[in-house]
Amino acid sequence: MTQTVSYNNTNVSSNEEEKNGKLVKGMVLGAVVGGALAMLDSTTRQKVTSNTKSMKDSTMDMVGQVRNDPSGVKSDLQDRLSSAQSVLKEAINDAQNLYEKVNGDIVGQVNQVKEESTEILSTAKEATSDLKDIGGKVKEAGEEVMDESSSQSGGSVNSSSTSNNSPGFNNTSSSDSSEKKIPGQLG
Repeated sequence: MTQTVSYNNTNVSSNEEEKNGKLVKGMVLGAVVGGALAMLDSTTRQKVTSNTKSMKDSTMDMVGQVRNDPSGVKSDLQDRLSSAQSVLKEAINDAQNLYEKVNGDIVGQVNQVKEESTEILSTAKEATSDLKDIGGKVKEAGEEVMDESSSQSGGSVNSSSTSNNSPGFNNTSSSDSSEKKIPGQLG
C-alpha cells in the first residue's frame, strides 16, 4: 500500500515537472517569436541596434578604465556606495522620525477621538433612557388626567340629565354644539 502511494506521488511530481518544462519552453518560444516579429519594424531594429551599440561602448569604457586603473575604479565605486549608504541611512532616519511622529501625534489623536466618541455615545444612551423615563411619566400623567376628566364628565352627564341647574355645570342643552365640553377642559 505504501509503495502505491509513493509511486503515485512520484508519478504526480514527474507530471508536474513535465508540465512546468512545457510551460517554460512555450514562454521561451513565445518570446523568440515576439522578438522576431518586433524586428520586422525598421524603427524597432534601429532602436535595438543603437541601444546595443551604446551598451557595448559603455561596457568597453568600463573595461578600459578597470584595465588602466583598477584601484581608482574600485575606490570610485566604494565612494559611490558609501555616499549611497549615507543617503539611505538619512532616508531611514527620516522614515523612523515620520513613523514616530505619526504614531505619537495621529494615533494619540485617534485614540482621543475614540474615547470622546465612546463618552458621547454613553451620554446619548443615558439621555435616551432618561427621555424614555420622562416620556413614560408624561404618558402616565396624561392617562391620569384623562381618567379624571372621564370620571368628571361622566358625573356631569349624570347630573345634567337629572338637573340642568346644578352649580359648576354647563346650563346649556347638549344639542348646542358650539359650547360642548371637551373631556379634560375646565369651566
